[in-house]
Amino acid sequence: MLSTEHKANILRKAGYTVPAVPGSANSIYQTSQTWGKAVETLYVSYAAQRAAKSLRDAEEARMLASLQLRAARAYA
Repeated sequence: MLSTEHKANILRKAGYTVPAVPGSANSIYQTSQTWGKAVETLYVSYAAQRAAKSLRDAEEARMLASLQLRAARAYA
């Protein structure tokens, strides 16, 4: 299982704005627990978006293969 810090790094690399860690000058969170919940919520959203994109891409590939097969049969 990934740590909250690791998830925050993944989100940053993916272009998401991650809340500042508690104790830093820019942090709006008082405790690391509330910061962790915020990061976890963002990560769940990120993971769901990636899963949805993967499903869309797989469906697109399936449809393309089906159309190519039908076209090959129609002009054979």
